[in-house]
Amino acid sequence: MYSLSIILPFIDEINSLKKTINIINKQNKENKEFLIIISSKKTPTKIVKKLKKLIKKNNIKIFYQKDPFVGGAIKKGIRVSKKSHIVIMASDLETNPKNLKKMINVSKKNPKRIICASRWHKDGKINNYGFTKKIFNFLFQIFSKLVLKSNLSDFTFAYRIYPSNALKKTKFYENKHSFALEMIIKPIKKGYKTLNVPATWSPRTEGISQNSIFNYFDYFKILFKNII
Repeated sequence: MYSLSIILPFIDEINSLKKTINIINKQNKENKEFLIIISSKKTPTKIVKKLKKLIKKNNIKIFYQKDPFVGGAIKKGIRVSKKSHIVIMASDLETNPKNLKKMINVSKKNPKRIICASRWHKDGKINNYGFTKKIFNFLFQIFSKLVLKSNLSDFTFAYRIYPSNALKKTKFYENKHSFALEMIIKPIKKGYKTLNVPATWSPRTEGISQNSIFNYFDYFKILFKNII
């Protein structure tokens, strides 16, 4: 039976998280669980209390991450997930929850494939990303596509639906934002096929981004590390 574990790494963006969950519940009736992964160091106690109130209304489970950074949070979610498919997305609305319905529909028709939201799909869109970052991101996607000989058009956007085994049976090492790249390269190398679905990216309006511009150098390290 098709079911979803929706992993949501979280720091303190409580209003964005509530909106994300409400939209998903309203648009998608599938059997699902929300796995909120929080940081014992960065998530304030008052925010944790607000989170616990959400549990009464939705199928929400809260876990503390063991490894640091966003990659560490996602790896914790993968370990505790119990459904047939795993959704990777953000709790700050940078991964538009309205795009998930189409991704789920495609996933149901192609349950053994990894469904990838793409900002660079012809019908995708990136809002307020910054000209330099946008050019760099675009060139990196093209380079990755050529090097990996893949049909994927967005290798660094961590908004995807995976068959659970694609993640649970794969060993990952990265913890920072470059984990998004490692998380797709390794399943591709193991033979998993991908499908692109257009998505819209907009910057967060709540909380502080944990992504530094210096993290972008890690993407090249991960790319070359996994193609040798």
